[in-house]
Amino acid sequence: MNGEHDLEHLISDWHRRAQQVQDAHYDSGLYYERFFLGLGIPVIVLSAFTGGTEVLGYMPETVGGVISLCIAVLAGLQTFLKYSQRAERHRIAGARYGGIRRDLEEVECQLNILGEQAFERVHQIKTRMDSLATECPEIPHRILARYRPDQHRR
Repeated sequence: MNGEHDLEHLISDWHRRAQQVQDAHYDSGLYYERFFLGLGIPVIVLSAFTGGTEVLGYMPETVGGVISLCIAVLAGLQTFLKYSQRAERHRIAGARYGGIRRDLEEVECQLNILGEQAFERVHQIKTRMDSLATECPEIPHRILARYRPDQHRR
């Protein structure tokens, strides 16, 4: 059957793409988590250092003021840029694409059993993929480029 062969090819292609997008979202989550920690850890360290040295009287007031200003700027950036929320949204998107990938694997395994129902199942998966594509956060270009080497890099 030519239609069944085309469906197998379509499922295989969608599975590959869902895997790539899943991996890209997980990588994006790690990417934003690193930024979150890169801003958060210095805030904690500088706060502890400044607080400890000011209590003991080891730090001149102007140095303590400059460090406190740096702490405020880093903490403000961390809050404004919402890296932890971005990381979580990408992890959720990756998990949802994983669900689509597993559904495609299930249909592929049952293709001979499902017959005409396979087309309906694939259509349902397509609807979920379309919906998910509009709901998910944008993958940073530098990460997307790793999964689409044939595309022009930005």
